[in-house]
Amino acid sequence: MRSLLFVDDHPIYRDAVRRTLELEIEDLSVATAENCSATLALLAAHEVDLCLSDYRLPDGDGLSLLKEVRARYPLIAVGLLCADLSPALAEGAASLGAVVCLSKDKTSADLVAAIRIAFSGGRVYDSVGAASDGTTLSLRRREILIYASQGLLDKQICELLGVSESTIRAHWGRIFEQLQVGNRTEAVTRALRQRLI
Repeated sequence: MRSLLFVDDHPIYRDAVRRTLELEIEDLSVATAENCSATLALLAAHEVDLCLSDYRLPDGDGLSLLKEVRARYPLIAVGLLCADLSPALAEGAASLGAVVCLSKDKTSADLVAAIRIAFSGGRVYDSVGAASDGTTLSLRRREILIYASQGLLDKQICELLGVSESTIRAHWGRIFEQLQVGNRTEAVTRALRQRLI
């Protein structure tokens, strides 16, 4: 089972994120903490795969916390989810090797897709994802590309995402159009080359 620790000082938002991720992502356990000290105490006692933090915390800031987490636990992936995401924060997260850097204005579906991408070995940044023609691949399409890059067939991707094969085919059509390619292999190759996945 995969595990995620979400750090945010707003209890209603924190609980909503926990419930959404546990409901939508199979085999995911989500723990929560309200500040930096609670996070470090929890990490000392429990194994966690990904630590996702807000930036503004009562006893510090998310980047400083994630830096401390990386120093103490280098195998834990880290990410930032905050209301006031700026290029400077995104740069700071990237310098720490964060796998997720998102604004809180994302929908629940976008957040779920981003976490799935992170657990599949990808990185998701709000400022990343523009194709060469200036269009932007949605998180869902990037998620499909990541699964395809792992060798999964459309039927397997459907089961993982809980959608129909016709929905996946529609996404592939748009992916081909956006990346200006003719098939799945070319789409995955171009997405990898352009660092979209």
